[in-house]
Amino acid sequence: MDIEQGLVDWLKASVLASRLRVIGTMPTLDNERLVLQFASESPAVYVSLMSGTVSSRGMSEQIVGLACVTSISGGPYTSRHGGGGSIGLLELVESVQSIVDGAVIDGQEYDVFRWDMFSSDPLYRKGLCVAVVQAKTAFSLEYPEAVGC
Repeated sequence: MDIEQGLVDWLKASVLASRLRVIGTMPTLDNERLVLQFASESPAVYVSLMSGTVSSRGMSEQIVGLACVTSISGGPYTSRHGGGGSIGLLELVESVQSIVDGAVIDGQEYDVFRWDMFSSDPLYRKGLCVAVVQAKTAFSLEYPEAVGC
């Protein structure tokens, strides 16, 4: 089960895909190169595994982040709210939430439970607005039999 790729494929099959330049997994880049990639590919959504919890009976809850990125080409207000045919950050966040919340992908049900806006000088200098939508899914871990016990 590949949680990240399952969500990427789900989003690519949605009506939202036609309004984005990129839907993919989060690239592994240093901060400066990541900001440059965000700037060249926005509007975009990037999926990344985050934290998780494991219970004593092998149930796991995996949290997934969906980074939503838009450009400030029409100014900060337009970047958040959209305009002139471009998708705004808030519309993108709401769309991702509605597409992912309650979705069952490869047998995994997703529950969107939070989103956060991010701001930094490097993002602002490149004219970017970024928010991360967080979703969780639960599944049973399969442990191999203990050896030598």
